[in-house]
Amino acid sequence: MWAGEQKFRLRAVPAFAACAALLFIMTLSAPVLSQSPDRTVDLAQAQRHYKNADYRQARELYERGAETGLAEAQHWLGLLYDRGHGVARESRTAYLWFSKAAEQGHAEAQRVIGVFLEVGKVVARDLELAAKFYARAARQNNAKAMRNLAQLYVSGQGVEQDFFEARRLLHRSADMGNAKAMRNLGYLYYFGKGGARDRARAASLFTQAAAAGLEKAKYNLGFVHYHGDGVPKDLAQAAYHFGQAAEGGNGDAQLMLSRMYLLGEGVAADPAKAFFWALLGAVQKPRLAEWHFDKLRGKLSLAEMDKIRAQTSGWNPKG
Repeated sequence: MWAGEQKFRLRAVPAFAACAALLFIMTLSAPVLSQSPDRTVDLAQAQRHYKNADYRQARELYERGAETGLAEAQHWLGLLYDRGHGVARESRTAYLWFSKAAEQGHAEAQRVIGVFLEVGKVVARDLELAAKFYARAARQNNAKAMRNLAQLYVSGQGVEQDFFEARRLLHRSADMGNAKAMRNLGYLYYFGKGGARDRARAASLFTQAAAAGLEKAKYNLGFVHYHGDGVPKDLAQAAYHFGQAAEGGNGDAQLMLSRMYLLGEGVAADPAKAFFWALLGAVQKPRLAEWHFDKLRGKLSLAEMDKIRAQTSGWNPKG
């Protein structure tokens, strides 16, 4: 199994009645926007304001559109409240606006409602209902919803476990350019879930996801090069990909890069760099880092270690 891999372990909690009751309560307490149905709304201008972080101007336009019933404006107003952009962060109000947009068939709003239900944010956790919202959005070709639904099929939470269906959905999402779907599909090919095991195909998918900037995929790509799974074993390539992921803040990659500098695998042995990456990796993976610190004992002076510690204190991941 992949080191550090996060599995989908969710427990279904039926809560249709609770969800409905909460939605009713939130509807009663929802903010009332001033009525101005005759005013036209320039959503493109609102988007420009949002991209420029001028959230107050964006909010005014989104509110104007939301009050006239524009689903796109309702969705974006929900995002403003969910992220706390230009307004106080208020998840309940965000859920209300997402719900209004979802009721009108807005695909991304339907997906977001699914996320709220899957994690139990504001509403009671309900994986079966989350799956239904993901499915509605997926039928409108929402790539993220396809990936979300596929994850439920992998875990068998909210739906009956079905790796074949998960693979089908991930293929559709990946074909639309979703990097996370590429990586998750790579896992299914790597482990032979939902179809034939094909590690060369898995490596290809990890390559595509890494090229799209997904840090975990860069780690996966380093992993297959390190072990020679689906690609020829190439420690220099492994070190390169681990390095890319490590610079992006991936803890597993940081520890693998530390190991390679410690043992001189694919790179020249360098205890200082090994210690540097071990310190960073220990933030996320303290128990795994113990091996690295044990092997580095006596290879650096106290002054050298203090200097490296000072370097890591101001380190921030790239991207």
